[in-house]
Amino acid sequence: MSGAKRIDGIDFWRGIVLAMIFINHVPGNGFDLLTHRNLGFSDSAEAFVFLAGVSVLLAYGSRFVGGQTRSGIRAVASRALALYGVQVALSFAAILIFAAAAVIFDDDILMHEHGRDLFLSNPLRAVVAVAGLSHQLGYFNILPMYIVFLLAAPALLALARINDRVMLLTSAAVYLTARALGLNLPTWPVPGGWFFNPFTWQFLFAIGIFVGLRLREGGIPFDRRLFAASIVMLFVSAVIVTKAFGFMPGLPELVNRYVDMSKTDLAPLRVIHFLALAYVLYHSGITARLKRGALYEPLCAFGRQSLPVFAAGSILSAIGQIVIGMRHTGFIDDLLFIGGGLLVLHGVALYMSDRKARGAKTA
Repeated sequence: MSGAKRIDGIDFWRGIVLAMIFINHVPGNGFDLLTHRNLGFSDSAEAFVFLAGVSVLLAYGSRFVGGQTRSGIRAVASRALALYGVQVALSFAAILIFAAAAVIFDDDILMHEHGRDLFLSNPLRAVVAVAGLSHQLGYFNILPMYIVFLLAAPALLALARINDRVMLLTSAAVYLTARALGLNLPTWPVPGGWFFNPFTWQFLFAIGIFVGLRLREGGIPFDRRLFAASIVMLFVSAVIVTKAFGFMPGLPELVNRYVDMSKTDLAPLRVIHFLALAYVLYHSGITARLKRGALYEPLCAFGRQSLPVFAAGSILSAIGQIVIGMRHTGFIDDLLFIGGGLLVLHGVALYMSDRKARGAKTA
């Protein structure tokens, strides 16, 4: 987003989401228990997509609303191209990291997980498929969906220019149709569908655009009944996910028998839970109170430099999967790697911010 359009609160929460994605992508570390996916149906993926929609509206919406459609399309396409380059580079970097670790630690299993085995069985097809986004490695599969959303953004923003409710209803129709008919983009050469189904997840991206318009026009109105219902939703979700806080071990499985919890197709309960969480956080005033904290500005820096921070976090998480997975001795290892990783990401954010400031000054 341009400096004039930035909202610090959005950068702050996007920074939190990026930090949680890094932590969640290092399985087995104790800090994972502190992330909100352990207390509800949704996780950092929903927040990432929703905030992407808000940011796209704030960054490019004025161009489409103001009639600068060509300029807006060029800007969105440029961002999508940048994301594509990062996605392909990250995928190949991850393969190199895991291949090197497999050789160093003499552990071939490292190359047989999360889709990496295709580079062993058919390296030529693997290269083509990764470049074509039709084969996505585990933990490296959210940016392809974001690229699709950016390519669709001009159409959504054009609809929002006419009527934002029509835009949202159109997106909801696509979501419901995709879920009813099982629509998804196919993977190749391994048969299947994308882990993050763009046809369903676009609904949350469109909601982000819709909310972004409201933020630009003054904010989201408060409704006491909706706030109370959101609190109830968050409590019920926490009870189910935590297995009634440990007293009913089979509760999540029991609920899963009757209610869809799919992440790939973005189950309705995941959407409702995330929107309830966002509504409560927005109207609780917590963002304003956290502005006085020491972590507010560092996390804002994460959010302002989201792409380089996300890329660096992805590489660190790949290293963490190897390090934590192969020599995990407890809290000290977790603290050193996760704490050190977050400090590295802060350094990346500061470096990119300084580089951008020097470039603007020179210009």
